[in-house]
Amino acid sequence: MPIQSNRHVGPAVQPARCRPLTPDVPGSALGQKPGWWGDGRGMLWENDKAEGETAVERGQYDKAEKFFHAAIEQVEQVGSLNPRLADSLNEPTVLYATQHKHAQAEPMFQRALGVSVAALGSDHPDVAIVLKNIGILKASQRQYAEADLLLSQSLSLTRRVLGHEHPIVAVTMRAIAVFQALQGHYGEAERFIRRSLEISEKTLGSAHPEVAASRKVFAQVFRTGHRDTEVHRAESRAQDTRTRSARGN
Repeated sequence: MPIQSNRHVGPAVQPARCRPLTPDVPGSALGQKPGWWGDGRGMLWENDKAEGETAVERGQYDKAEKFFHAAIEQVEQVGSLNPRLADSLNEPTVLYATQHKHAQAEPMFQRALGVSVAALGSDHPDVAIVLKNIGILKASQRQYAEADLLLSQSLSLTRRVLGHEHPIVAVTMRAIAVFQALQGHYGEAERFIRRSLEISEKTLGSAHPEVAASRKVFAQVFRTGHRDTEVHRAESRAQDTRTRSARGN
């Protein structure tokens, strides 16, 4: 999840462009091929999503939006409660959010949440990820009370379904750490980012990019709190991780 500097209140977090339905989560809808795959629509859907993601990486946002909406149209042909629809809705929604088009992003996130709950049930990890993204969107608009509730719900659901030491739990805790730092709650931010880092290192290994991302947030939290010594140590460790990861590739 990208972390960006906010000139007003310190570090800011944005909704991730990753799909909210993750194949590595038990019971995820993306782990199975639907019946519509055989008639070619599924492959068109996947191609449109891939083309959209490539366009985003190239900064071609208008082109990306067209591909993402084409993917939505493909999956809508098999029904409004197909879990893959929530995944498709996530892509242009995050694109809107990163461009600060909140009026366009929020209703699509809400629709993604409704589809996920209706298709999968409220007690599902995919629902937790959508809740987290809506919480991040609320935080970016400084709607802190709503953001706090949504992020807390996401963390609680993720822990209940996946356990307390799953990598997705660590990602959610990292988002909460940034959210706490935005409000100047540095003690809470430190608590969440330390725990996020512990889980990521334990489950993914010290050289994983997610670990480096958590260390970067750790450094930002301490920089905002004026703890220069800790900043230097965290940044050095993050740089070492990035170097080892690059060598491994």
